[in-house]
Order: sequence, then structure tokens, then C-alpha cells
Amino acid sequence: MIKYLYISMFKNFFNAEHVKLVNFSWRRVWVVVIIFTAISAIFLTATFVYAHNYKDKVLSGVYLGGVHIGGMDKTTLSSYLKDMDSKLLNEGIHFSFSLENENKDFVLHPSILSGDDARDLIQINVDDEVNYLVTYRNNNNLLSDAVSAILVRISKPNLSLEHVILDKSGIFDQIHSYLAGYITEPIDASVKIKSVKPLDYEIVSSTPGFSFDYDMVSGQILKSWSNLQVPYIKIISAVKLPKVNEEDVSKIVNRLQNVFDAGPLTISYVDPYTTLKRTWSITADMISDWLEIQKDDNNNFVFVLNTASTTDFLANQIGPEVNVQAEDAKFQIGANGKVNEFSGSRPGVTVDTDATLQAINEAFTARTLHDEGIIKNVNLINKQTEPKIKTEDVNDLGISEIIGVGHSKFVGSPANRLKNIRHAVMDKLDGLLIKPDENFSLVQTLEPFTIADGYYPELVIKGDQELPEVAGGLCQVGTTMFRGAMNSGLKITERQNHSLVVSYYNDLTNGNPGTDATIYGPHPDFRFLNDTGHYILLTVEMNNKTSDLYIYFWGTNDGRRGSYSLPIVSRWIPAPAGLQTIETTGLPPGKTTCQPKFNGAQASFTYTRILADGTREDKVFDSYYRPLSKICLVGIDPNKPAEEVPPVDVYGSTGPIDTSSTTQNSGAPLDSNDPVVN
Repeated sequence: MIKYLYISMFKNFFNAEHVKLVNFSWRRVWVVVIIFTAISAIFLTATFVYAHNYKDKVLSGVYLGGVHIGGMDKTTLSSYLKDMDSKLLNEGIHFSFSLENENKDFVLHPSILSGDDARDLIQINVDDEVNYLVTYRNNNNLLSDAVSAILVRISKPNLSLEHVILDKSGIFDQIHSYLAGYITEPIDASVKIKSVKPLDYEIVSSTPGFSFDYDMVSGQILKSWSNLQVPYIKIISAVKLPKVNEEDVSKIVNRLQNVFDAGPLTISYVDPYTTLKRTWSITADMISDWLEIQKDDNNNFVFVLNTASTTDFLANQIGPEVNVQAEDAKFQIGANGKVNEFSGSRPGVTVDTDATLQAINEAFTARTLHDEGIIKNVNLINKQTEPKIKTEDVNDLGISEIIGVGHSKFVGSPANRLKNIRHAVMDKLDGLLIKPDENFSLVQTLEPFTIADGYYPELVIKGDQELPEVAGGLCQVGTTMFRGAMNSGLKITERQNHSLVVSYYNDLTNGNPGTDATIYGPHPDFRFLNDTGHYILLTVEMNNKTSDLYIYFWGTNDGRRGSYSLPIVSRWIPAPAGLQTIETTGLPPGKTTCQPKFNGAQASFTYTRILADGTREDKVFDSYYRPLSKICLVGIDPNKPAEEVPPVDVYGSTGPIDTSSTTQNSGAPLDSNDPVVN
């Protein structure tokens, strides 16, 4: 029975397979293949077309700080980021802190304002940011880019800015100026000398201090700014403990007599050029005033001299007698058209303050720890600085003619601004030689920016204070050098426009902004490469009667030509309406000092270099100048209780920044389920 069952099943199977073979049709197979291929081709073509539509645009579905930026081209995205950066700067950084169960707050506006310009302490590097966002998930492969475009549309990534620049020290300085009145430094235990002979002293107790910990602030600012959000930051207060207490002093106070028995400390110096020997003495009275206690490298408590007092002595008492500034060889064009040397090169010598201070403290450490080998004399340590241009290096200058001229006007400049410009151009630039292949730095050439060097101060607005800042007006020099370098056909390696539209720097041909260059050490700097193969000599003409500044570039013409087009303003941005007031205790109550409002602008021009071999190089310089409302510092009574006033957005809002007034591309509409920022 089972045998017949197997035979029956086999026959049924065979018949079924036979039926299948009989019903098989190649025509149906080809129809299916053709339909599948057609659908795949249509899908791939649509995908490629979709991806191609976003060439040089942000992929649809990309969000920045919660705002959809998909479909924006480079120009639109650049304008959007610049507008948002300007709004954030005007809104400021909001801080709060607690003090004895009392909550306080303040708004820090991260800009230093002067009549000359605004220096922003935080800003978006728009060019790099635009390049990052437009090329997001771009692999330079047609198929891969097409797949990425679809995936981004589906996943809707919310990105943050990657290129935000923060001046950490500048921000911290402004925060400190707001909080300085609440900060008390800890006081170390010390010894107060009443009399040297006979020695009489008392131990002064240590006292803890009160401060704020804002080391993490910079990261919080960057995080908010990178998401185009106004930073709201709570600063944590902290008790600062002294480094030296009474017990530490008691361990070494028995060595105090030994410190004074060793007598004064002599500092000796032999001039390397005249061989003249000079000496200075740190007397017993100076020791008694400056003496303090610190830990040495072996964690022993020792007597040393106060760093600030000793450094001041080295810098202001010894420095002027020793320091000699390095001078480059300088040249001028004689009446016969030839280059004549009028100032030879000279190496410089400066006191090495840190090294000398260390030697002094080692002497007092030895007095604390040892009875023998007492040091009574230390040698002044100095540093030698070499000039960049030495007389013997320029036997063949290769200077024969003017290759370019920079020109600007300084009409209406106040007295100190004029003094700063004159010091910079006549004492620093006139007669200066620039080596072949040198990447010339204007900041390094004009520094140090100090009163001792010859610069003058001007008042600027920093936070809630009006403070003097040295060397205002040097952007006049930067702008003139920028124009001269372009007219000379030189390669510009670093240039940044001003933050504000300032009349001093408008183009002399059509009056538009755009052909300016700002400097502020160490950056922004103005730099260019001397790629002429020869020296370049700078000469200067400054005419106070006509308010003209000319900087001439002398060299060897290798056939190159340089020129730049007239700057074009693509849009003017009205200054925010209303007045922004900042209360300050730095002015008498009721007194007001104001910074005028500035309209913003977006401008551009093209710099063209035609090299000796006929190669043409075109570079477009885009400049964005942010709008700024009128800002006034208003003096208040420091004893008057602060009123609870909500922070005011100069754009008319007390809440989050409104992004609706900025340009958004209409070519990539939001999905119905896309988040909307109100």
C-alpha cells in the first residue's frame, strides 16, 4: 500500500512540474524586467535631478538652530547668517549671579565701540560657515550625493555653526569689569615688618576671598551662538582660599633675621656695546615692603619678593636705562632718484623681566633655606632682538620706480587720532623695506601699541564703561596700505573689513564702503605677500591741510598690473530704531555719553591682478557692515537699588530672536510637519 502511495505522489509531482513548464512564458519575464528597469531609471533620474537642483545650495531638510535653511543658496545663506550675527551682537549676552541670597543680572554687549569702528568679541566666520553648510553631506560623487540628498530630506538634521570665533580674553575682561565690585581677593598670611634694625615684625592673618568661576562661560556662549540663540548664562560664585596660612608662616619666620642680615641685593649689568657697568640696589627698606611668602619648586615655603613690585622696578627703574629697541635699516629716495640709506640697522636689547625675577627670588630662597652661600649680587638678564632688515643684507635693492600708491582721507579726525596716524606712518612705515617673499604684517610693524611707544589714547565704550584705549585710528593706515598693495598687484593674504560703515574709509571714487581694512593686534591683521622677487620700499606723505594720506610702494616693475573695481553696495540695512541705554556707575549720575547709530551695508568689489606672464587673477572681496542702534551710557547713583527691568531687544522684542525678518529661500518650502520657530 505504501509503495503505491509513493508512486502516486511521484506522478503528481511530475505532472505539476510539467504543468509549470508548459505555462512558463519568456514574454512575461521580459515585460517584468522592462517595467522594473523603467521604474528604476525614472527613480534614479528623478533622484539625480533632485540632487542637482541643490547644487551650490543647502540640502532640503537641513535645519540650523531649529530653523529650516534648506534650499538657500550661498548669497541668501550668507545674508541670513550676517543678519543673525548682527542681531545676536545687539541683543548681547545675558548673565545672572547670586550674592548673599540676592539675584543680580547684567547684559554684556560683546563689542568695543569707538567713533572709528566696533570691534566684535564674538563673530561668525560667514564664508567658512556657508561653505560648510552648502557642502554638507557632499561627497563629490553623483550617486552618493543623490542618496545623501534623499536621506537628509528624510532625517532632517538640526545642525550647529562650526565656525564661530570668540575673543575669550576680551569677553573675560568685560565680565570682570562688571563683577569687579563684588570680587575680593584672598589675602595670604604674611609678615609685616615694623623695623629692620632691630628687627620687629608681626604675623598678619590670612583672609579668604570671594570670586566667580566663569571659566566655562566661553563654552556656553559658543554653544548658544552656534545655535543662533541669545546666551543666558548663570555665573557661579566661589570662595577663594589663601595659598599661605598662619601655620605656614610660623614654620619659616625664624629665618627672617637671616634674610635681612645678608644685606641689600645688588643687580649688576654690563652694557654689551659700551662695556659700561651699572648697578642697582634692592635696599633693606624695599625688601621689607616687598617681602612675601610663596612655595618653591620643592613645595617649601620661602621668602621671596612680590612679583608686581619687583617687575615694576625692573621695567620702570632699570628698563629705561637698558632697553634699546631694534631698528631696521631704512632708506629714502634721493633727489637723483636713487635709493639712499638714512638710518642703519641696529640690534635691540631688552630686560628679560621673567628670568631676572627668577634669579632674584632664587637669591631670597637661598637666604631662607641656607646659612652659607648667601647671594648678594645677581646679574641682570637681557634679551637681544635682531632687526628684520640689516644694512648688509641690501646691497642690491632692485628699487627703481613706484609700483603702486595707496590713498585715503582723514577729514574730521580728532587730535589724538591724527597723532596716532602720524606716529604709525612717519615713525614706523616711512623708509621701511619689505624683503622678497616676505608675508608683510601691518600689526607686527606698527606694534607695540603703547603710550610709551608714542601712541595716544582715545575713549571707547567697553561694556558699561567708557575707557581710554591706546592707538585709535590705525585702521586709516590699514585701509591705505590695502589700497596701495592692490594697486601694486601684490597678493593679499589677510584682510578684514570694519564692523561698521565709517566715513573715513569710504571709497574715494564713489563714496561707498567696501575698500577698507581693519587691524587690531594680533588679529585682525592686514597682510600681503611681496612676490615681486625684489625689495619693496615704503615712503609716506601725510598732508594735514588737505587731510590726505599717501603711501608709495617703490620696487621693480616686472610687468604686473593691479587694479580694483568700484565697490558696489548690494543692500543698505537701516539702523535699529530706538535708543539702547546702558546704566553705569562709571559716569556721574545723570551724565550721558553716546555712540551714534550706524546703518549697515553689504558691499563687494573685485581685485584684479595681471601677472607678468599674462595670468589673470580675480578675487572678490565681500564686506558686511552690521547696523547698530544709538547707544548711550547713562550715569547712575551706585547706591540706588537696581530696578527689575526685562532685557530689551533693540530689534523690538524681549524674547527669543525673531528670524522671520531674515531672508529664507522660498524655493524649498517647509513640510507640514517641519517645526516652526515663533
